[in-house]
Amino acid sequence: MPYIQYLLFILCSIFPSFCFADTVWMKNGDQITGSVKVIDSNKMVMETKYAGTITIKATEVKTFTIDKPAVVKNDLYAKKFFINEIKASEETGAIIIVDKKNEEQTVSITNNLILYKQKINEFMDETTFNGNIKGGFFFDKGTKKTEQYMLDTNIVVKHNLWRHNASTNFRRSLKNDSVSTYYYVGQYNLDKFITPEFFWQSSVQYRHDWIEDISSKKSFGSGPGYQLWDNELGSFSVALLLNYQEMHYQNGEQSRHPLSNMRWDYQRFFNGKAIRLFTNGSIGRSFNDSVSLDLSAAIGASYKVTDWFIVSTTVNKDRDKTKDGDSKNINYNLGFGVTW
Repeated sequence: MPYIQYLLFILCSIFPSFCFADTVWMKNGDQITGSVKVIDSNKMVMETKYAGTITIKATEVKTFTIDKPAVVKNDLYAKKFFINEIKASEETGAIIIVDKKNEEQTVSITNNLILYKQKINEFMDETTFNGNIKGGFFFDKGTKKTEQYMLDTNIVVKHNLWRHNASTNFRRSLKNDSVSTYYYVGQYNLDKFITPEFFWQSSVQYRHDWIEDISSKKSFGSGPGYQLWDNELGSFSVALLLNYQEMHYQNGEQSRHPLSNMRWDYQRFFNGKAIRLFTNGSIGRSFNDSVSLDLSAAIGASYKVTDWFIVSTTVNKDRDKTKDGDSKNINYNLGFGVTW
């Protein structure tokens, strides 16, 4: 038995990311070992080795420990405490935070307490894989027959200084057997982080539309980006890209031009990461008169019914204004899917 404990100690020293070092003591006497991810809206989200991700009522916690850097706030609008670790307190319903100067302070565990770990340090030496697949459909057979179908996928892989993001979108709408919306989009972004905040993004996108004036659009781009924040409660990044774009039209015409656009990607979690609000997209124009507006944007929300099943609502808007033709799509979707 001592040899097994010694072996586990060595493994945890070599592979710290695979060991759960946080400990939570409940007021009822229970003790839970795992990794505390976030505290928000009186919910503590904790990843455990034996039960997966669990959610605990924060005010039922007696005290807990964290051995990695985190941010602590007494409430949403309070001052942030950037801490190195959290120690257990002998006082029930309290913790001892240790700040960057190694000064200690006792903080009460209330229903307004907010805590989240900084993901930048972990991002530099760990691999993470997450994403979601969402689908939905609508059918109404009344005076006017209406059918709508949608499918969205998004996969993000982070490893060392690299971040890969691949996504696809599909939309099809019919009214009285007449197709009003029918297109799909595929996109891949590759980010190389120069510093924890500054990165360089390369991107490729393809879009095909069977209805609008613009039948297909290809773009290849590259440019600088900045990660304003990235933590367990959310993230926000922007990028400015210089693109080469090629458009084909339903009438057989085509155009090629340089184009600049700005991209954004924002998400925020609430209610113990059960609710997610998000928006992402890009806006730009060409350096000549070929394209006066190139807009693609999405805004939405999702709710985690279980650890993997979600319901979501999304509004997508795509708008292209060119001298040879226009493209305009606005879609409102309610669907369900899986996340990981």
